[in-house]
Amino acid sequence: MADTMSTEEQAQLLKDAIATINSETQLMKRCLETRGKLMDALKHASNFLMELRTSQLTPKQYYELYIMVFDSLNLLAGYLRDTHPHHHLADLYELVQYAGNIVPRLYLMITVGTVYMTTEDAPVQEILKDMIEMCRGVQYPIRGLFLRYYLQQRTKNLLPESQESVQFVIQNFIEMNKLWVRLQHQGPSKDRAKRTKEREELRILVGSNLVRLSQLDNDKDYYKTQILPIVLEQIIQCKDVLAQEYLLDVVIQVFPDEYHLYTLDEYLNCIKDLNPNVSLRKVLITLVNRLTDFAKREEINDLSISDGTEQHEKFKLDFNLFDKFWFYINELDKSRELSIEEIGSLLESVSRLTLAYYPSCYDNIDQLFKFATDKIKDVDPSSTVEIEQDFEQLLLTPVKLYPKLLDVLKLSNFINLLNSQTLKTQKSVSLEILNKLLLQGIKIKTVDDVTGIFKLLRVIITSVDKEQDANGEESLDYINEQEKLAKLVHLVWNKDTNVHANLLTSVKGVLSEGNIRHTYPSLFFNTLRLARRNKNGDLTNSLFKFISRIINDLYRVGLSDLSFKFYLSSAVIADQIQAEEFAYEFFAQCFTIYEESISDSRSQYQAIVSISGSLQQCRNFSRDNYDTLITKTALHSSKLLKKPDQCRAVYLASHLWWGVEIPALGEEEGVTEFYRDGKRVLECLQRSLRVADMCMDSGVSIELFVEILNRCLYYFIHGNESISIKYINGLIELIQTNIDTLSQENSVNENPKKHFERTLEYITSQKDIDDRFQLITW
Repeated sequence: MADTMSTEEQAQLLKDAIATINSETQLMKRCLETRGKLMDALKHASNFLMELRTSQLTPKQYYELYIMVFDSLNLLAGYLRDTHPHHHLADLYELVQYAGNIVPRLYLMITVGTVYMTTEDAPVQEILKDMIEMCRGVQYPIRGLFLRYYLQQRTKNLLPESQESVQFVIQNFIEMNKLWVRLQHQGPSKDRAKRTKEREELRILVGSNLVRLSQLDNDKDYYKTQILPIVLEQIIQCKDVLAQEYLLDVVIQVFPDEYHLYTLDEYLNCIKDLNPNVSLRKVLITLVNRLTDFAKREEINDLSISDGTEQHEKFKLDFNLFDKFWFYINELDKSRELSIEEIGSLLESVSRLTLAYYPSCYDNIDQLFKFATDKIKDVDPSSTVEIEQDFEQLLLTPVKLYPKLLDVLKLSNFINLLNSQTLKTQKSVSLEILNKLLLQGIKIKTVDDVTGIFKLLRVIITSVDKEQDANGEESLDYINEQEKLAKLVHLVWNKDTNVHANLLTSVKGVLSEGNIRHTYPSLFFNTLRLARRNKNGDLTNSLFKFISRIINDLYRVGLSDLSFKFYLSSAVIADQIQAEEFAYEFFAQCFTIYEESISDSRSQYQAIVSISGSLQQCRNFSRDNYDTLITKTALHSSKLLKKPDQCRAVYLASHLWWGVEIPALGEEEGVTEFYRDGKRVLECLQRSLRVADMCMDSGVSIELFVEILNRCLYYFIHGNESISIKYINGLIELIQTNIDTLSQENSVNENPKKHFERTLEYITSQKDIDDRFQLITW
């Protein structure tokens, strides 16, 4: 046995054997080239064939010798073919059978016999029968396997298309399988693992017979009655796990898909009789996957099951494939008590199969999910990673394969199976669903769809695993997940505004269970768009009340700045659709948030500027309401802490008393009537001027004076008669005086000075355009 020798000894033995084969092959070639030396050539062939008698080499090493011998025998076969009929092959066939040792004898017999088969009138069937029977003489597993492999290779292209040829290949397969199985019993039991590895290296020799069998001309009826039963019987009887798994896999791989569909019962019945240790993944899932690929290849995706018969222009299936597999899964579960690992992977494969053949039959998939849900109830919660992966793939199958993702909602047991999984698996599946919804831009148009989809995404919505980064903040992964949820909210839509409003109400109810900081802003903007779309509709009141609740919820969780901005946006939209009551209320809420929660001086300034800008866009307030709001804005402007901020806020507030056209709203100067009060404008500018004069930094005061001058020029151009030439000239003189004073003190700031100079240049340029500017002097 190979195990009795060290690796070094085996390597030396192989080296010596190779040297002998090379030497004897050269001597054989020399004899073949010399007339009358055939017997000597056969003697040398017998000598190098003696090296195949060894039992000391590993299968890989033995295979190396076999290849060399095969090539050498090819030379002999070629010579015999070329010299026939000078050397009568029938006599030579009998002669070589007198070789001294059985291994060389049978190799020579096969070599001569297969050449003899190519001659005219040769008794082919007798020769085949003779050779396969004689091969029984070598029962040592490795030697016997390679001998029969040699027989298979030599006869490969010589077998006539006949039932005898089929039986010849089957018989050779049976004998080779027996030798291969027997190999596991060679040597001590402690070397069983090593022997198994050697058997795996040799399995292709046995499988090659099944490959050859598939290449012979057979119809599916003959395959069903004469080939498959014998092959399956041999596979079952050997009771060997490795052989059963490998050979059944080969059967599935090498024979046509149509044959497997035609003999499905035979194959599935065979599985029930296999060694209990055989992996169902290897023997059943391979078949399921093969049939699934066949459906995709043949485009069998529009089959009807109304009458139990499926028809396709290329293929006809006269039974329900899913029902058959479903029956056998239940039978296997009863007889073998399938493990949870087997159930997961098996159901995943069958789910892909039924989606390939019956994509619109949702009951099929639902049965699989219910079966899985019932089975997993009894599983220890500390399940293995492999189990998680199997059930994750099962859940992902319809997600990935349904052309319309929302069809997943038709599977009543999908959510039950999803909820039975670990949080990790739930999140993985939910993220896949979420990503596909976003990628395909699938509109969520019904309340049922909202309810169903957000149930599937609940683990992301209510995620409790907010992994923190090094700074204790929300992790990037968590933020990305929440951002995707927020994007999904924008896909909630219906052309019927009433239905759309109901959808948003449902979404809010679901999202309220999660982190509204990330998701409510999207809900707000979706609702705001609907409010604009619903202009003059009967939903206006309810929509703005809904918006108010969203913003209040955000305010309660501490998002005061965001709430302020949302109220401001809502106010502008409410004004545009002439919902004055809500527009006024939203501005009032802005002031409330400003007073309660915005304390930073810079933020206060920005907030007041934002309010001023928003109010300036409004067109539909009554005069009293508008006056109240703009007066309050100006009042808050005048109370800002920092003088520069206060000055700028006040002069910006002056614009609230001098409306101008907004082209985006279709307004035109001279056509549209605007709210204007020149005196209040002047009051604001005078107030801002006084505040600017109070600044401690003279450079800042000058800069503010120049900014106010520019505001005065703006109003002067737009016809505000309260901003007189006298006032403008006085302001210019004030600025010049301040600059001159600082220049004498050598402390003038160049930036305000340059700003002032640019303003004067502008005034000069306007004198050529507008005669009114001629009166502005300095």
